[in-house]
Amino acid sequence: MRVGVDATSWTNRRGFGRFARNAVGRLVASDPATRYVFYLDELTAAAGGLPDGVEQRVVALDRPPSEAAAAGSARSIRDVARLTRAVGRDPLDAFLFPSVYTYFPVRRTPTVVGLHDTIVEDLPALTVPTRRERAAAGLKHRVAVRRAARLFTVSEASREAIAVRFGLRASSIGLVPEAPDPVFAPRGGDRLVAGLREAGLSPEQPFFLFAGGISPHKNVERLVEAYAALRERLAPDTPLLVLAGDLEREAYLSSAAAVLERVGRHGLADSVRLPGFVSDESLACLYSAATAVVIPSLAEGFGLPAVEAAACGAAVALSDLPPHRETLGGAALFFDPTDAAAITDTLARLAQDAALRADVARRCREAVAPLTWDRSAAELRRLLSEAARLA
Repeated sequence: MRVGVDATSWTNRRGFGRFARNAVGRLVASDPATRYVFYLDELTAAAGGLPDGVEQRVVALDRPPSEAAAAGSARSIRDVARLTRAVGRDPLDAFLFPSVYTYFPVRRTPTVVGLHDTIVEDLPALTVPTRRERAAAGLKHRVAVRRAARLFTVSEASREAIAVRFGLRASSIGLVPEAPDPVFAPRGGDRLVAGLREAGLSPEQPFFLFAGGISPHKNVERLVEAYAALRERLAPDTPLLVLAGDLEREAYLSSAAAVLERVGRHGLADSVRLPGFVSDESLACLYSAATAVVIPSLAEGFGLPAVEAAACGAAVALSDLPPHRETLGGAALFFDPTDAAAITDTLARLAQDAALRADVARRCREAVAPLTWDRSAAELRRLLSEAARLA
């Protein structure tokens, strides 16, 4: 079998980029009998890091697809046509889009498409800047879903949401769950000290950690409000708040300005640390050392940062969402993400109760231990085989 892969999101730092690298990487490694052809732009090709043995088709584009798609599906028709033509020149049995975000039309070859969530449809004003871009994103999703030979998503919660949103049978949507990247494991000793130093911290400083995109639907502004109330309640013994995420080069709709305004308004400049984007090694150290990891998102498709934090042995506190309950229900602490007081109360419990922190951390790590990218790869292989039979 010969399978094409949209690899234009390979280097993307968001969750769907990590999904591509891990799920598709394991797929290629575990399926040597299949020839995989990766289609990618020049910048992605130059970055390297692709699996051994794949064929590459480098397509010259005006704008990197990951960047263009993230900005609201604003890719030029010319770039889309170039990708479509490049795929059309090769005889393929199936074509895989790890994520719909960088989707483009493919002719004559059955496609397997990953739609990780319905956040754009459910919270358009918090994810896509303008009405025109929302319309474009919605059209792209509808076309991708309609033309897919097989569709998959990353959680049972997302499968149900997609089925309702697009009028599909849930059983017709494949489930390709995510897992912690292998880099995320507990850190200690000199490695921990070095990783914390990269983020401007030391092992002696207790801190709460948020890690992820600084986007409106991540609800970081409300976390800052909740932390300000916590400072009033516990000062001077309140742990720092560390917000690890890109504040300057975010290609997606960003709430960085609103977050910084709230930090200033509440006089938290000395208590809130903003290391920006950090390496995976440093992030694993932050997860390992945190008093607790707090993810207050208003919506998620899977909730990969929570799972990665749990794999590092962190106590995890999460917004009460179906995807979070699916992976860490019974292990993490949960709160209403629209209620700042509820977030404050959860942080206070974790700050003041070491035994609770240790118990939550243990339960969370046990909960995510069964998750592996091998399972994801096996399901992708099944879906590609099914799609190829439809050619």
